[in-house]
Amino acid sequence: MDTTHLSDPLDPLRKEIDEADRQLIQILARRFHAVKQVGALKQAEANHPVLDTERERRVQATWVQDAEALGLSAPFARRVLKEILNHSRRLQEALIENHQGPGRRIHCGYQGLAGSYSSMAASHLMAHRGAAESGFKGYGTFQEVGKALLHGEIDYGLLPVENSIGGSIADVNRLICDHALHIVDEEVWQVEHVLAVPPGVELSVLRVIRSHPAALTQCETFLSSMDEVRREPWSDTAAAAASLQEGAARERGDTGAICSEEAAALYGLDVIARSLADRECNETRFLLLAREPELPDHRLHCKTSMLFRVNHHEGALVRALNVFAEAGVNLTRIESRPQPDMPWEYLFFVDVEGHMEAPALAGALLNLRSCCSHLRMLGCYPSRTRKQDGHLDQAPMAAAAPPQEEPVCIRELPAATAPAPRPDRSRSAVRIGPVILGEGHFVLISGPCAVESLDQIVDAARMVRASGATMLRGGAFKPRTSPHDFQGLGLEGLRYLREAGRQFELPTVTEVLTIEDIPDVLAHADVLQVGARNMHNFALLKELGKVDKPVILKRGLSATIKELLSAADYLLNGGNLRVILCERGIRTFETSTRATLDVSAVPVLKRLTHLPVIVDPSHAAGDRELVIPLALAAAAAGADGLIVEAHPRPEEALCDKAQALNPDDVVRMTAALRPIVAAQGRIW
Repeated sequence: MDTTHLSDPLDPLRKEIDEADRQLIQILARRFHAVKQVGALKQAEANHPVLDTERERRVQATWVQDAEALGLSAPFARRVLKEILNHSRRLQEALIENHQGPGRRIHCGYQGLAGSYSSMAASHLMAHRGAAESGFKGYGTFQEVGKALLHGEIDYGLLPVENSIGGSIADVNRLICDHALHIVDEEVWQVEHVLAVPPGVELSVLRVIRSHPAALTQCETFLSSMDEVRREPWSDTAAAAASLQEGAARERGDTGAICSEEAAALYGLDVIARSLADRECNETRFLLLAREPELPDHRLHCKTSMLFRVNHHEGALVRALNVFAEAGVNLTRIESRPQPDMPWEYLFFVDVEGHMEAPALAGALLNLRSCCSHLRMLGCYPSRTRKQDGHLDQAPMAAAAPPQEEPVCIRELPAATAPAPRPDRSRSAVRIGPVILGEGHFVLISGPCAVESLDQIVDAARMVRASGATMLRGGAFKPRTSPHDFQGLGLEGLRYLREAGRQFELPTVTEVLTIEDIPDVLAHADVLQVGARNMHNFALLKELGKVDKPVILKRGLSATIKELLSAADYLLNGGNLRVILCERGIRTFETSTRATLDVSAVPVLKRLTHLPVIVDPSHAAGDRELVIPLALAAAAAGADGLIVEAHPRPEEALCDKAQALNPDDVVRMTAALRPIVAAQGRIW
């Protein structure tokens, strides 16, 4: 029988569907073309908001009404509209942000092979960021991505930070914490796991299923139902799929991989099971990292991420978080990370909604400083995790308030100069190992001007411990007026200082002179000191603002108090909130002392700032007979501590021997200081 002219009765209907699909694509293209034109106009008009909330509500209401009139499901219409609106916003954001310079190829790295969820999220995000030409490269580990980014091999790195089922990814948090990387964008990717096998393999013969450990965890229910199947962790989902193409797994025919549908197709595998995750909603949040921050347009809905540590006492974290509540700022994430060098103390990762320069959030961040011992801004970037369906209630951000000119460390200025009232702040304390400086504690730091030998600094540490002082000072790098004077032992001196501090359980203080010296000093000392000559070395201050150790900032020889506070601002703005101000005397017309100790600076600084204030009477006096009287005066004025030069054998000192106290002098000084400190109700 000739069946040539017989046709399938479904063909006309399928043609109608195909035609409708073509029209749908054309209509979407027309809509998005208009969206781009709107975005171009918004780009030209800086005051025009990106998101018109009221219009989106009207559009949604119209869609639902028209859908119901045509017999369509209202939830379905809202879901389709959600995707269309989300894509429209991303198109406009790309035009407004304009991340890519003309003619520049953007390189983005991720962990995994082509076909992994990371690779697909990277491609999707970079396309929406307006990158006309992007190059992508997969790496074996998160650490390799970070290394490539830090070394300039790639422009961006996209890494997963949390999953809606498996939770946070500790290795990525650690990478962000340990390196100077900035979050500049995020992407949320819908994860849809499938079980892929070589062609012809059936589910019943499987004995091994391999995938990334996180993917195996997310499919616990499915895997638990397969009693005879062994789970095999793999570097990533796409690599697990690729491994089935050759080798023993292909020969045995008993191994499958949990991966994406795209990876299965890419590596020539069959999909024999879908929807494997324990929860229907399985989303992974990715962070786009860069070497430099990128501040988004103020009109975009943003997130701000930060890393902070609170002072280690009861209620400290509650007070820090309450700063956001009082400002009406919503937290979207908080996680803790232990600090290996400080057992049972934690750093906190916090994400909040809002642009970091928005008035409410900027004010909250300013107040947060007084609750923290360390605050590092990780990035401000467009938010991709807002609910878009039916909850269009987030108002566009107001224009940022102009920055304040006075230092952020200022607590309260005199009425004549204060631009606006500031909230009252408690005094900050700096914890240095077992030592607490500030907050009702008094600390005596003592030791020689310079580390001269191992025997000398060990003898000095023994003297300091016996006298009742609680910290050891000693210079390894010495800035001297004459190039012919002793310049210090450098790295060797740092090692000696650390060894002496360890022997007598004394935290150590030493001066850092240059940016290049910072890594060595960080590795050996507990507190870094910025000398008077370097108070205006702003490049050095900026770098020290990034470190996670306390810094003593000495007042310059001719610096005003306002200039000292401005210098402290460089440290605070970098995120290092463990700043200790030091009055060490200023240059005046008086010549009877090396410098004139400004005792009044102590109460003035305590009125203007929440930072601890210590005094160096040795450099002010220049004469050991004057050091103790000035030390007593500083304590009586309310100084939180003293840093005093002392040498086990002052007559042999290679540096500042005229002002160095001997062991008996240190004992006399501590005996005279104790009644003053006790009378003020402070703890030594």
